[in-house]
Amino acid sequence: MGDAGGKAAELARSLRELWERAGSPTYATLVRRGAGQRPAVKLNTTSLGQWLTGQAVPDDADRFAFLVTWLEHEATRRDHTYVAMTTAAWEHLRGAAVRERRPAGRPHTPRDGEPTDGGGDFVGRPVREFTDPFALEVHRAIDAPEHTRARLPLLPVYVPRDHDRVLRNAVERAAAGQSTMVTLVARSSTGKTRACWEALQGVPDGWRLWHPLHPSPAEAAAADLSRVGPRTVVWLNEAQTYLEPAGVGQRVATGLRELLDDPGRGPVLVLATLWPDPFWNTLTTRPATGDPDPHAQARALLTGTDLCVPDAFAGADLEAVHARAGEDARLANALASGDGGRVTQYLAGALALLKRYELAPAGARAVIEAAMDARRLGHGPVLRQAFLEDAADAYLTDHESDALADDWFEQALAYATNVPSVHGATAPLTRIRPRRRRRIDTDGGPTYRLADYLEQHARHTRASRCPSTSFWTAAHDHAHTTDDTLNLAHSAWERLRLRHAKHLYAKATNAGDPRGRATLARRLEEAQNREVVELYCHLADDAGLLNKQWGAAWVLGEVGARKGADARDPHSPMQRAELLDAIGEWAGAKYLYRQAADAGESHALIQPARLLEMERDREGAERVYREAAEAGHLNVLGMLAWMRGEAGDREGAQRLYRKAEDTEDAEVLIGLGMLLEEVGDREGARRVYRKAADAGDPRALLTARALTNLGKVLEKMGDPEGAQRMYRQAAEHLYRQVADTGEIRALRDLGGLLEKMGDPEGAQRMYRQVADAGHVHELWDTTGRNSIARVLLRRGLDADDDLPPFEEETRGCSR
Repeated sequence: MGDAGGKAAELARSLRELWERAGSPTYATLVRRGAGQRPAVKLNTTSLGQWLTGQAVPDDADRFAFLVTWLEHEATRRDHTYVAMTTAAWEHLRGAAVRERRPAGRPHTPRDGEPTDGGGDFVGRPVREFTDPFALEVHRAIDAPEHTRARLPLLPVYVPRDHDRVLRNAVERAAAGQSTMVTLVARSSTGKTRACWEALQGVPDGWRLWHPLHPSPAEAAAADLSRVGPRTVVWLNEAQTYLEPAGVGQRVATGLRELLDDPGRGPVLVLATLWPDPFWNTLTTRPATGDPDPHAQARALLTGTDLCVPDAFAGADLEAVHARAGEDARLANALASGDGGRVTQYLAGALALLKRYELAPAGARAVIEAAMDARRLGHGPVLRQAFLEDAADAYLTDHESDALADDWFEQALAYATNVPSVHGATAPLTRIRPRRRRRIDTDGGPTYRLADYLEQHARHTRASRCPSTSFWTAAHDHAHTTDDTLNLAHSAWERLRLRHAKHLYAKATNAGDPRGRATLARRLEEAQNREVVELYCHLADDAGLLNKQWGAAWVLGEVGARKGADARDPHSPMQRAELLDAIGEWAGAKYLYRQAADAGESHALIQPARLLEMERDREGAERVYREAAEAGHLNVLGMLAWMRGEAGDREGAQRLYRKAEDTEDAEVLIGLGMLLEEVGDREGARRVYRKAADAGDPRALLTARALTNLGKVLEKMGDPEGAQRMYRQAAEHLYRQVADTGEIRALRDLGGLLEKMGDPEGAQRMYRQVADAGHVHELWDTTGRNSIARVLLRRGLDADDDLPPFEEETRGCSR
């Protein structure tokens, strides 16, 4: 077994201890579990025995990652106090054991991107070997006029700005020995990657650069992060491709955090780029209390690393461009375009690209918009030609369709893929030519990629639009991968296109992906559909579960853990706590909620109190609420007051009520008002809601909510005229909020108010806008089974026709 103190022996001891913690499953069980993955993980009993006894070291990172992930899950399920080791830590230990066991003098065949210059087993290549900026995904620039082209460098003359100085300081810190990460955040074609390229020129000789790409960026990073050595630049252009994929993205983020925090592996410099919306916001925004948190590790990694890049040159920066325009005709042309300092966009061809889209004839515009909507609704970058042709019908009026020539699609593709007027910059659509090392299935015919500037443009300008039937049918027939099918199914459901969503989920299921059926079951439950019971039974069978009454949370959790549908992070205490909470394993849930709170999930402080209440341990619940209040969660003061009152301590209850009422926080006051309503104190609720409405909160949404709740109380107190007056005031606030910001919750609340004020058609319009923008979850907060929003949730929206009549199903709605 080798040296008792060596890394190989340490790996064997740790692996055997984990195996025992997981209940010592038979080797045959592990082989069977691996074979059940999609794609299958090939294990055999001989190798497993050798790994667990230290006779051999696992030589395949993917097989090893599956084994430890599955064992960690089983160990945690058996013992809720067990603290899992991260996958990245396991892989670091495995890598050290592999290096230790490699015979002296044995030649090592490098993987793609590994050093060949005696740099040990570290990933990456010497930084000075990177001489092609386009290999690191710097945008190609437009061509210069022919008579000047030969005299110009490959890239346009660079004019540094403030963010370049910050980047230079980061390079200097790394060179001095301090591991550093910088994430450039800006829209497409603003110069993020070019700025990183310029910063790279200041990295000292002797450093390496690692740009993980194959078989996918996330998989490549997860597999080899443990092999990043000191003095390495980790290049994460379009960092969402590394951090956003379910499951593996969390592992990459965890590995990067460990790399940056480990002095023994530094210094390293991590350079990343992200679009602000949706990617930076998606990865760094903390979810609402109780919601899943799939990007907790990414949020922890990215927070504090952002460096914003301006959209345009202005002031002294623009003057500097003018001063250097004589050195490069491309700069001079950018200034002559007169587009308010958007120099980088011009150089990248983005403005000409946008103009070509805006001036496209009907057929070409339809094809481009089909691609734009596919990308913003979740389809991957590889788009099949058949999809574009079939989906384009959704973007043509009857008149436009009738006027098309027989070869309209060929003409449309020619327009979208050939752009001589853009002087060599990117076309709206680019044909993907499969190369030997790319894993792109071309059995479905030619494939295309949308220009990223148009993708981002679509996310801003088309966010509130929902395609019609032809788009969803084309998605069902021609989505490139099962992941694409599932992502589009989610988007259809979130827009209340329930029929299309069901067909897409079913297609994913028929393709062998368990997430299709699992998610459809959950969606049907949300829609209160009776089919859900039967589907849960099928799910329980598929997951190998005997107890079929456990319900959605357990079934989905088990399917995710056992079949690779990694919707949850197996290393996140908050996620595991929520799962145990949902299936009634409250003891383990309370312990993990505490772990989550210790890890910085502040909203996890309140959850154990709710579980203690359900167990009728009011004394324990009150203790937790007090801790939460001391930590700054003032919204629990009303609950504490209620608990004191229930315990007979009227004086203590009044004191806490007064303390809660003394706050100027409108959100806390609204929560207190709702609690006072529950205990029958309408006068107290009226007073508190009035104070919340008068608080002058800059969030118009809270003011409108306070006025709405005040109106409801006045109705109950027999003052319908006063109630309608409050509703009108609330509606005015919401109309202003919608006009100023387009906020989705304002639209939803406005729909509810219009319904109360006797305007069902107006309410339907508001709710439809919420659904079309993909925020159907906001409609679940509406009240009343027969409210218009609830009826929409049960029935869905037909994608092409007007809204269905609501007279029968909404009978009895509040007015």
